[in-house]
Amino acid sequence: MKKRYISMMFVALLGLGLLFAGSACAAVDFPADEAGISAYVHAKDSVNLNNVKPALATIERETEDYIIGTVALSGYTETQYPHVYVSTDGWVVAYFPNDRPSSWLFPWYSYSGGAISTTTLADTVDIVVDQVGGSSSDLKYYNFKYPDATRMMLIIENEGSNAWTYFKVKIPETFMPYEVAWSFSCLHSSYCGFQLDGVSKGSGYGVFGLSSEFEKGVEHTLHVKRGRAGLVLLYDEPSS
Repeated sequence: MKKRYISMMFVALLGLGLLFAGSACAAVDFPADEAGISAYVHAKDSVNLNNVKPALATIERETEDYIIGTVALSGYTETQYPHVYVSTDGWVVAYFPNDRPSSWLFPWYSYSGGAISTTTLADTVDIVVDQVGGSSSDLKYYNFKYPDATRMMLIIENEGSNAWTYFKVKIPETFMPYEVAWSFSCLHSSYCGFQLDGVSKGSGYGVFGLSSEFEKGVEHTLHVKRGRAGLVLLYDEPSS
């Protein structure tokens, strides 16, 4: 058994409400009650909604001010495609519904090891921005299900061999956690494994119980074998 160095990404979560100030259609009509983890950017000052449509796999809602649809990602089924909102004043918001864990961010379809360089929602925004023009360089994240969360940490462990590797995570007592979501992508169904503190979790996506499984102030050990494991921690940390 070996301990590995893990790949981590830290993200500040910023609320869309403040950034939508002055954009009535976006502030009023974005489906905040449906959205969970989201990535967004003000790509440009003006968008012709007809130019968005070639990037969409489906169209769910369309008005004079905005369009909502889904974007196809390789390796995902149609029901798993991310949703995207695009307004005429240039906002592009990619999101998963709020019944899905934040760990849907992990781009297992393209990840091959090393540092985390993108997410499923960042890829979705890029697809749309490439279609309509503009820039996605100022991309930000937010989770509408947890409006008080101000920080997000993404952790990936990749182990291709049949040997168990492990890493440890401890949430400080002074932090306020809102979600610890996990995902595990198995590289070989007969030999892979993912465990939290010795308890097997299987493959797919899920959320650890904050009071029963992933208490703060406790060092937790995660084991990985023949697969790729990811954690998303949503939390608020005390001001200095």
